[in-house]
Amino acid sequence: YILEKDEVTLDNILTKILDNTDKKLSELKSSIENSGYNVHEILTLASLIELEAVTDSDRAQVAGVFYNRLNNKWSLGSDVTTYYAAKKSMTERLTKSELNSCNGYNTRCTSMRGLPVGPIDNPSLSSIKAAVNPIDTDCYYFVADSEKKVYFTKNANEHAAIIAKLKKEGKWIG
Repeated sequence: YILEKDEVTLDNILTKILDNTDKKLSELKSSIENSGYNVHEILTLASLIELEAVTDSDRAQVAGVFYNRLNNKWSLGSDVTTYYAAKKSMTERLTKSELNSCNGYNTRCTSMRGLPVGPIDNPSLSSIKAAVNPIDTDCYYFVADSEKKVYFTKNANEHAAIIAKLKKEGKWIG
């Protein structure tokens, strides 16, 4: 959408954004309705997926991991929500206090179950599709390396081994 110079108002910009979102979501309407989640929840989950993975296949598998955690009443444990809650760039280091801070967004807080209170970014259509069509997986953990390759594991021991390997190879970004 292109707005003419005299049309650039907050109302016009927001209308264009909302119309575009509605248009893109319309093709997924039945999938969203059948997901057991409402549009707000799907967009919230998709916003996490957007920042956790780059490729479509990784996004769908990250979604599968998140659904496994949600279905088993686990914390989502997503670092991207901690960065958002702390108002930090993902290139900065998080403090122990920030990691443990309990608020409506920080899914690393051990007492938080379920989704954060709202989206943390504007997810792509790819991430929204992953949120409504996740890969069925038996994995509960994932971690990305410095080259954005995502590793999926079934348990905490496998997850720790991948992190140790990445540290040894100089590919750890945590």
